[in-house]
Amino acid sequence: MTQFILLAQSINLDLSVFRSDSGVSSRTTQLIGTVLVILILVGLVALVGYIFNQRKRMRDLSEQREESRMRLLVSELTLNQKDLKLLSVITESEDPAKLVPVMEDRVAFEKNLVRFLEAHPNSEALKGVNKIRQKMEFGFNNIRNPFNHTRMMATGIRMQCRVKLPKKEVTFLTSILGINENFFIIRPPSSKGKPVSLNKLKSLNFRVSRENDGEYEFSSPILGQQPDGVKAVRMGHTDDISRMLFRNAERVHMDLDTQFFVIRQEYATNRALASLKAVESQYRIQGSIRDLSTGGALVVADARKTALEDGDIIIFTLPQAQIREDLVSQVVGIMEPEKDVLQFHLQFQGMKEINRLKVSRFLDRLKENPPTPGEAEADSRAVS
Repeated sequence: MTQFILLAQSINLDLSVFRSDSGVSSRTTQLIGTVLVILILVGLVALVGYIFNQRKRMRDLSEQREESRMRLLVSELTLNQKDLKLLSVITESEDPAKLVPVMEDRVAFEKNLVRFLEAHPNSEALKGVNKIRQKMEFGFNNIRNPFNHTRMMATGIRMQCRVKLPKKEVTFLTSILGINENFFIIRPPSSKGKPVSLNKLKSLNFRVSRENDGEYEFSSPILGQQPDGVKAVRMGHTDDISRMLFRNAERVHMDLDTQFFVIRQEYATNRALASLKAVESQYRIQGSIRDLSTGGALVVADARKTALEDGDIIIFTLPQAQIREDLVSQVVGIMEPEKDVLQFHLQFQGMKEINRLKVSRFLDRLKENPPTPGEAEADSRAVS
């Protein structure tokens, strides 16, 4: 060990060279680190810029798509600038991304409208809402929409109205004269050529039907009646609407011989059932109406001469009820034949409200003065 120390002392070791190299190495490391940090920062800035530009590009593309969709919808729905302005007022936005969903989806439209109605119940904009609702096919006449609020109805729709009085029930046909989001206006019944005052009543019961759908009933409160002129009645809106089940109406028994014209269901595909005519039938059968209601009928026929299927269309006339045109119905139930007698149920399709009212009055007359079997047979021969 002593020899090693002596040897080290005898050799002139200049360690400053190593110290100098170490300093250079440290500065180089610092420089490289600084460059790396700068490069990383530059890379991050470039990456952030790229992401920002990509997102902006995507937003621009999305806005362009929404604008294109909106232009297409405006064209398809025949909307004008006034309609678009109204939609902007309701949604409180002119952004196509917010307008397009309202134009495409009824639920989104009604949700925005309810929010606007709660915030601005007396806004002038509400006067034009029903018109634009019908334009966008969110109204009553589009059977793809569930009828769940009377705001869906439109001017001109005819309804059957029932008024329950202490001694009797009065039925009359009325129509909507005007409608907005707060109320709708109907024509009152008339007596001796003059409109009747309904101020003493609190509400009215209505029945309305949709073609190829069904019949609905609801009750609306009376908000007031004009003192002069046609004495139009202002009715409050309601969402308490029920769809009448088939044959929910009262049935009246009878025995009325009738000719029935049959259109097989495969020939009625993609056709509005109410537009079908007896001349389009494939064959006819002779039968008898055994009970009748405003919703349909029960018919009996000779099973040996009848080959019906559920869904077939049956057209017949009912002059006894002062109805001139054909009545269109559909087979909705066929019973097992018994002793060559076939019974089947019919449901009226697309019946006009005036004809439904005539059927109702015909049934009322039958209930008050039921014909004897001999009279029914004579009446049947008289109208055949």
